[in-house]
Amino acid sequence: MLAGCLLLSNGPSAAQDGEDDWDFGADPARKLSIAAVTFPNFGVAVRCMDTNLSVVLSGLPLASGERTLRYRMGDDPETEARWISGSDSSSAFAIWPRSVATRLSRGGRLSITAQDGETARRFVVDLPASDSSISQVFRACGHDLEPPGQVSAPGGADFAGMVWVRSPEINFPDRARYGSGLAAILCYVRPDGGLRDCTAESEFPEGSGFGRAATLGAHQTAKVAASAGSIGSIADRRITFVTRYSLDGGPGLTPAPSRLPAGNGD
Repeated sequence: MLAGCLLLSNGPSAAQDGEDDWDFGADPARKLSIAAVTFPNFGVAVRCMDTNLSVVLSGLPLASGERTLRYRMGDDPETEARWISGSDSSSAFAIWPRSVATRLSRGGRLSITAQDGETARRFVVDLPASDSSISQVFRACGHDLEPPGQVSAPGGADFAGMVWVRSPEINFPDRARYGSGLAAILCYVRPDGGLRDCTAESEFPEGSGFGRAATLGAHQTAKVAASAGSIGSIADRRITFVTRYSLDGGPGLTPAPSRLPAGNGD
């Protein structure tokens, strides 16, 4: 059952004439760059903190850990996507942030549906296109914002017609400060089925070391092969997957900023 719909069409950065952009701010001391659109009780932000790219929604129903959000941007079909929240948090982070941020940068009406107990709540906001602010955040994280029509940014886990021959052996990071988390990983496949050029698309909590541990394990131990019915060479195919970590008794995810640093807007 849908509990209600929050329509916020005239927030401080809502598109009015096609010339607005998202608000931008930076805090060099914290290695933080952020583009944000904020409303009275809801916010959307794309940020880079110490080379970690994130898309953050704030003002959602409280939740902990991985959660499913129904997401629609403009005239795109509604899809379900996995996001993640801290302990009893009203914020959620995209597990695959580059694809989400790329679509958000084009502007339009964003609809988010989130569970709130037994019911669901829908948030609908009008976002301006971002010709500059989100690109600056991407560059701070070493990425280029994909132009319209290109979809090279990963949108989720994808084995590209392959199966594990040997899944990654991944050790819990040394001196880990967190008892649970995850890392979303992108790799390319060598002709022999090994993985190369693995990178962490996201890690939670940020700074946990889960991304580095997952990429190291993928490089050293993982191997894939073509699945039944797959056609063509596996060399240079792209594979994306999520590695999860859990130890009993560890602290939850730490909150992270989802709004602009004070006094640093452009």
